[in-house]
Amino acid sequence: MDILSLAFILFLVGVCAVYYVVPRPARPAWLLCCSYLFYLYDAANAPYVAVLIVATALTYLAGLALEALQRRWLRRAVVGVCVAACMGGFFLFKYYKVFAGALNGLLGRTALPALSLVMPLGVSYFSFMALGYVIDVYRRRLPAERDFFTYALFVSFFPCIFTGPIERAGHMLPQFKAPPRFDYERFAGGVFRILWGFFKKLVLAGILGKLVDNIYLGIARDTYPGPLLLAMCLGFCYQLYIDFSAATDIAIGAGALLGIRVMENFRRPFAAKSFTELWRRWHISLTSWFRDYLYIPLGGSRCGKARQYLNQMAVFFASGLWHGATLPYVVWGLCNGAALCIGKATAPFRRRLEPYNPLYRFAPVRAFCKAAVTYLVFAACFVFFVVGVHGGALADAGYLFGHFFTGWGGFFGDWDAAVKLMSGLEVSLAAFLAMLFSILLVEGFEWAEIPVNELIRKVPFPVRLALYYVLVLFILFFGSFGKSGFVYQDF
Repeated sequence: MDILSLAFILFLVGVCAVYYVVPRPARPAWLLCCSYLFYLYDAANAPYVAVLIVATALTYLAGLALEALQRRWLRRAVVGVCVAACMGGFFLFKYYKVFAGALNGLLGRTALPALSLVMPLGVSYFSFMALGYVIDVYRRRLPAERDFFTYALFVSFFPCIFTGPIERAGHMLPQFKAPPRFDYERFAGGVFRILWGFFKKLVLAGILGKLVDNIYLGIARDTYPGPLLLAMCLGFCYQLYIDFSAATDIAIGAGALLGIRVMENFRRPFAAKSFTELWRRWHISLTSWFRDYLYIPLGGSRCGKARQYLNQMAVFFASGLWHGATLPYVVWGLCNGAALCIGKATAPFRRRLEPYNPLYRFAPVRAFCKAAVTYLVFAACFVFFVVGVHGGALADAGYLFGHFFTGWGGFFGDWDAAVKLMSGLEVSLAAFLAMLFSILLVEGFEWAEIPVNELIRKVPFPVRLALYYVLVLFILFFGSFGKSGFVYQDF
């Protein structure tokens, strides 16, 4: 079910209507039924509900076993089985085609058969949520959940199964066990958060996405000069942020309607003044998952510098694979890991140089420069990501890097040619101005770094009502309804 569709809105209305009528002890069971109905709505995805059920049952039983077992090797064996099962299923559906094709091509014969596998909805998310639960029980940070249906709701909760966030059992299970009473402020904030997500996705990400896609398609024809290629890559990072954070807004808003607090997945990442800080603010649920369940077990920061950097590279290599098994994604992950390691290694030296930089004597200028440099490094790494999203190869990334600084004189020296190129992007002047206004609106709201569903309740009622109308009108007039899929739903 597309969460931007009318069907989802009607589904959500029905869920809420019944949720607040049934007795509170029955609400988790109702949400579980609704979550599976959401999963089964798509006929192509329905056959794979068995994957969700098996992952749920296996990790539920593993939690009970881990709490009962005392011998260390037995407990480790249980965790090992869960890791093999969850990650095995994840890799089977996501990477089998790539791996089989590469192996058969290398050997020159059909060593592995071709399988027509469709990636189940949310497999990247519920696999990590279930596995995180098992590891937390193994570490004795969380008691095993006795109620199978409550645990099944945690794994399948419909606002999170589509594009995350990758929630933690310690955060969600207590909320499911004690459903709160109806709270108007929270409910109204949830409605705005959903509308905010629709606005960001359909208007801002929609217009940006059209610009990025049209420029990227010009690579094969060598159509666009360096300025537009550079603008595309810089714009893609922001488009991806708006696109993904919009999906998170809808998930958080849907949770708020039901009285469930879903974790924030972004905290204004492009205000970060270092690469490390940016990754603490970007896709928080995934980066914190890798930190807690991969980086720290590898040794984290408790070992020497060389080992720390190796651990960081391992985490970002895994992050690249999580996004896709193609080379552009892997190189993207390694580039981010390298940038993070270089940033940490050079931090003391850069701090010593700061007093000698005249621009850095002014705090606002210093903050802007640091944020701008961080964004540029981030965008340079994401050149490989934009290639991966568009199904390109490393050669396309090489083309972009090789053409960023070509054609500047011709572009700015021939105004008629530049206007002709811009008109070929198929975005009207009105839509372009709407995009600029939307950026200002989004950045203005996010400047406070307070969740917008909470911030909106502090706005005077007349201003709040006017904002609702503005968002609805922008969605109706400038919304990109033809292509509404989220980028991260494919991951």
